[in-house]
Amino acid sequence: MKTSVMIYTAFTINVLLCLSCKKNILDTEPFDKFDENTVWNSRATADAFINGAYASILGVYSTSPSHVQFDAYTTNSVVNAAGNGSNVALETFDRYSDFGFNRFSNIRRCNLVLNKAPSSAGLTDSDKKELVAEARFLKAMAYFDLARKFGRVMWIDTLLTPDDNFKLPLTSSVGETYDKIIQLLDAAIPGLPKTAKAGKASCYAALALKSEVALQAAAYSGNDAYYDKAIAAADTIINSGKYSMESDYEGMFNETKKNSPEIIFAIYRSKVNTNCENISDLQNVMPNTNNGSVAARGGYPFFKVDGIFLGWTWWGVSQNLVDDYLVIDQSDPLKAVKWNETSQFTNNVTRISPTSSIIEDTGRLTGNSDVSALMYQHRDKRFYASVVYDSCTWFGESISMKVKGNLYRLTNGALGPHMSPSNYLWRKGVYNVSPRVAAGVPTDYHWVVFRLGRVYLNKAEALLRQGKIAEAVQSLNVTRTLHGQLPPSTAGSATEAWIDYKRERRVDLAKEFDYYWSLLRWGKYGGDANHGIAPSGDIPELTEPATFIEINENRTGYSVQHLVFLNQNQRKFTANRRYLFPIPQGQIERNEMLAQNENW
Repeated sequence: MKTSVMIYTAFTINVLLCLSCKKNILDTEPFDKFDENTVWNSRATADAFINGAYASILGVYSTSPSHVQFDAYTTNSVVNAAGNGSNVALETFDRYSDFGFNRFSNIRRCNLVLNKAPSSAGLTDSDKKELVAEARFLKAMAYFDLARKFGRVMWIDTLLTPDDNFKLPLTSSVGETYDKIIQLLDAAIPGLPKTAKAGKASCYAALALKSEVALQAAAYSGNDAYYDKAIAAADTIINSGKYSMESDYEGMFNETKKNSPEIIFAIYRSKVNTNCENISDLQNVMPNTNNGSVAARGGYPFFKVDGIFLGWTWWGVSQNLVDDYLVIDQSDPLKAVKWNETSQFTNNVTRISPTSSIIEDTGRLTGNSDVSALMYQHRDKRFYASVVYDSCTWFGESISMKVKGNLYRLTNGALGPHMSPSNYLWRKGVYNVSPRVAAGVPTDYHWVVFRLGRVYLNKAEALLRQGKIAEAVQSLNVTRTLHGQLPPSTAGSATEAWIDYKRERRVDLAKEFDYYWSLLRWGKYGGDANHGIAPSGDIPELTEPATFIEINENRTGYSVQHLVFLNQNQRKFTANRRYLFPIPQGQIERNEMLAQNENW
């Protein structure tokens, strides 16, 4: 029998008092469905309630928004005509935009548990302790999402009644917000079990969250004491012996290793009530084409199973991200460099001066080889687990993404109709669903929220900020050598270590809801963490053009170009306001106690 706690439950019990007279200020739905005695009289009904809280609160860490959508706010992902992930990158939103400030019903769910469980006559002391700890963990998760977005938040510590004043102020500072989240986690950790069912919080899940909250807190508050908290939380997990690094990196993000020993906390969905179209990270990264489209444009090879690809591609992988998957130099196996810097590449390819401002790099073969092989062989192993590329095998099909290839970006005609504009697709987190990934096909799915590799990287970052370069490099090398199968970093200076660390975090945590927030954090640090720029300055990675690869038909040449489709080359970053989203103006107009974030 599975021990996983799926996001669906047979029923969800809500015990919220009807506050309709106040709902113009705070979102308080859903209202009463069962009386309180029924809910808190047994562990089974209390669990049903808190499972509903898991589903509601953790949605922002899984389906809404999609992980790839946030990657498209950076240059990790690129958007096609169907996509909608470039609003932040292009700054097409304003102070009336809403990035989820209104999470009051979720916070109330947690406060209900904190208020009702301790006084229940039907729960044991052990039940009460664990339920309260889970509620604190979930409340911390809810507020961490808000803190990263808005900095200051409306902190609600009590269970409000219709007679209470709902016009509450924001926390006094970003630092106060993070202090309160850390305090919640410190209170939760002793009450959480060391071993929890899959999908439920353990004390180690709370510690993993704490290690990441502390990094964000240090960056936005300027309080360096948080780095010790990040390291201590990470070390507790690492030294516990409960988790180990996963050799099957790809399997960790599909059903092969959904209970991997590296996973500390994940969100699970069941095929009982989940189809492919419910999972944006699956359905919306899959192409949609067939042999008829391939033949109409003189393409090849044909698919062995016609109609195998029936997705709704919104997001593809950028060349920018692909560039950061290093290649082992075949003349010096102890050296890993970028693909166009290896000896096997430079000995066989002549670089050609670009003839256009949107072309970054062009090359033609001079040796007897295949340009795709030169680019894609001997790569970081995570590349093969994360990216679909020219001349690979996927879903049992021979994939061609060169000009006239079967998954070439123009196979369906003009750019956009359910094909990646970059000639790369996401493999990471894409299940081999039977008979195919398509609307109406049931599937299990899970999102990895915290895992041991991420914890090692959190520790490495805190050590870098403390100037402990050798220890930091040792920590980042755990993922680099085990997941990437690359030679270890030998960085000896802070500048070198930050370059290796930032690349390592980007590739190891790609499509894991991390890169956008990490870029902001590194921009706050400034210096070696952000290209020598002063703290809180511009972030080059958030303004660089997204790029794609074009490989010619006979694979004798290539060109890396800016993606101009959907204005992908017009990314902007306004440093004096982009480190936080705006407090939605509609909320401010209903509550005079709120104040807008700076420069919004």
